[in-house]
Amino acid sequence: MAEHFALEFDIGGHPVGLGEESLFLPDIGTFFNQDIEQAEQMIRQLAEAGVKVVKGEILHRPDIALDIDYDDEYLVDGNRVQKENYRRLIERKVVSLVDYQRLFALCHQLGMQVVVSVYDFDGAQFAVEEGCVALKVASSNITHQPLIEHISRLGLPMIMDTGRANLSEISRAVGWAKKAGARNLIVQQSPKAPPALVGEHNLRFMQTLQQTFGCLTGLSDHHAGTEMLLAATMMDVAVLEKGVYMDGVEMDQGVYHSMPVSQVADTLSQIRQIHAALGDGRAPLETKPHRARMGLIAKQDLPVGSVLNLDVVDFAFPALGIGTQDWSEVDQAVLAKPLTRGQVIHWSHLERNE
Repeated sequence: MAEHFALEFDIGGHPVGLGEESLFLPDIGTFFNQDIEQAEQMIRQLAEAGVKVVKGEILHRPDIALDIDYDDEYLVDGNRVQKENYRRLIERKVVSLVDYQRLFALCHQLGMQVVVSVYDFDGAQFAVEEGCVALKVASSNITHQPLIEHISRLGLPMIMDTGRANLSEISRAVGWAKKAGARNLIVQQSPKAPPALVGEHNLRFMQTLQQTFGCLTGLSDHHAGTEMLLAATMMDVAVLEKGVYMDGVEMDQGVYHSMPVSQVADTLSQIRQIHAALGDGRAPLETKPHRARMGLIAKQDLPVGSVLNLDVVDFAFPALGIGTQDWSEVDQAVLAKPLTRGQVIHWSHLERNE
């Protein structure tokens, strides 16, 4: 019988699983456009923000895109779509393995682990050799059987992005991963970019993925704000991924639905506070009574022998005498002592049945 996917494991020493804090993965990707000093500056800012795991990608060869007349489209503001030849786009974002090595070394120097998307066998092997702690299959490669199987055999946790894939394609890709030996798998919900309308995000699909494939899930966020990240934090997902770029850069592929690096610290803090607020779902074993619970008082002056009922009893807080929870024992009781209007009613005021 085939093994099931693990529902608890760690990514670079950081636990992921049901009930654990969602691991925030700020993704510097290739937003720095071959400017290695800018990438290093972002990495330092992420470390200062308290980030423990950085997300990137290994895009080291332009020939993964055919040199033909084929355009990519991406949003550069709320209304304008930019077209760019796909090969030229890749060419201006390719980074050498030597420069990736430099960036990974800085991450490790600053105490951060690295997760990367990989697009070929050499990039995957390089990531393992450089100490990356998880590998991601990008949404464009969910139909790439050889790459999925290769990553599955490397033994690192795998993140699989489902962007624009139907359930049949997702099921097939998960099957390839499981058959090739993947055990620590996170399947990401990935609403389409340019940013989908809020009503099209369908965050509950993450629950469908978990129930269908018996694995952990996450969100690859393509919303133009942070609302989806925070909503997903409430849904017990393993990872939250969001692109980050240097403040002030010009609009480029993916920038519109990413966040400036200056916002990462606040977002990380919000994620942690939301997780802390969720608790463990168990009722408290012991609590102090609410200070404003109500007790019984006399609605009017009452002589000895008066029968207590709602006509002559009122309620006020705090409960200094008999509490409202004991009304059923007090209703129709007879007074053994007189009461003045507004006086707190105690058990000692009532006749006792021997």
